[in-house]
Amino acid sequence: MVINYYFRNTTTTTMMIMLLATSMTYYSVSGFYFRHILPAGYRRNIIGSKVGDRFSLLAVDNNNKEKLSSSNSNSNNNSNRRTSNNNNDDSTKKKTPKKEGGPHPRNFFKGSYDMDRLASAYPTFDQYIIQPSALLPKDKKNNNRNTKKTRKRPTINFSDPKAVRSLNTALLVSDYGIKPNFADILPEDALVPPIPGRADYVHHVADVILSDLNNNTSSSSNIPKNIKGMDIGTGASCIYPLIATSCHEGWKMIASEINPVSILSAREIVKTNDLDDKIDVRQQDQSENIFDGILLENESIDFAMCNPPFYSSAEEFQAENARKRRGLAKGGANKNKRVPQKQQQENKDNGGSNNFGGTASELWCEGGEIAFVSKIIQESSSNVNCLWFSSLVSRKRHLEIIEKKLGFVKPKKVHRISLGAGTKQSYLLFWSFLSEKQRQQWAKERNWI
Repeated sequence: MVINYYFRNTTTTTMMIMLLATSMTYYSVSGFYFRHILPAGYRRNIIGSKVGDRFSLLAVDNNNKEKLSSSNSNSNNNSNRRTSNNNNDDSTKKKTPKKEGGPHPRNFFKGSYDMDRLASAYPTFDQYIIQPSALLPKDKKNNNRNTKKTRKRPTINFSDPKAVRSLNTALLVSDYGIKPNFADILPEDALVPPIPGRADYVHHVADVILSDLNNNTSSSSNIPKNIKGMDIGTGASCIYPLIATSCHEGWKMIASEINPVSILSAREIVKTNDLDDKIDVRQQDQSENIFDGILLENESIDFAMCNPPFYSSAEEFQAENARKRRGLAKGGANKNKRVPQKQQQENKDNGGSNNFGGTASELWCEGGEIAFVSKIIQESSSNVNCLWFSSLVSRKRHLEIIEKKLGFVKPKKVHRISLGAGTKQSYLLFWSFLSEKQRQQWAKERNWI
């Protein structure tokens, strides 16, 4: 008797079967489960191959396996399904993985947006909110509302750049005390920063500093007040310094930037919010340098952070931008939503919606984020007076390369922190060239302990 089996989308070669069995039986071969049903009274031996490799059948005690109650005819129709979908034995069921990721405990964002609260703090945002009643799909057959797919909470059209800009402005106004004209100051082509993710980075910076002090990282009262940090490539929004100085009393930030237009925007936002005594926006005139040309002679900082340009070219950015826009167009508030002809042309000219856009210096550089973070690593090892260096890394394969480069300069301590979950996972990489004793001495000199 000849049967074809499928193991995790891989078709095995035909198998010769002669084995004694009277009913449906489950087997595990190299981690794969399969079943077969053959009449009683046959003796079967299995010899087979998977992509040319021979395997042997593991013996199974039928008395320890619970059998399906379905008939032979139903089982034959489903003979290629995996055991984990049907077997009642919990040990063979495919278990739901534990939920990973999620916002930092101190993040104001708890996983969903309170649209009414945000609109109350920033009334301009109200016009972009889409109520659940507007998103009820109609049943094609009966032309009635399909209540099973009802969206429970208000949302926005995330493919609309103005809606996304307004959402993030509302978050800054309601949670961080930033003035509402932030959106008006930010240039049209500037990167629209997603606030929750940026805030997570700031909170993890505080956690890493606290890790040397043996303090409880869940309490903001333990976070030292006299901390000075540097944001490498702050962009037009100056977002990390805004969040850092808002969340943590006494913190001061150096905001470095190479783009003159972004410098003007960042300085205007700082000035408007009366933060000149907390945030110092400095222009980097030497594109080949990170710290040189920004830090003053003998100036020390407690940490450096960076959201590097992810892409290696404008073409790479445009391709990724188009992919994201296609994904947004598939669901929820964006599905079947007609995009005005003018906006279509603007998206085409600009390489896509500026939800994912920004100025050239914010988005790409030669070599992408691997080259940019590698430059930070190299320069950080050259007598920069800093306790903790860090950077965001967007992809795991990039992280592996960057960590190898980091190994060459031999830091004393490294922290890797995962952000998000699944396909949207990114990473924070921290490193210090000071030993534990030296870091403790740094803390004492700064009166943290």
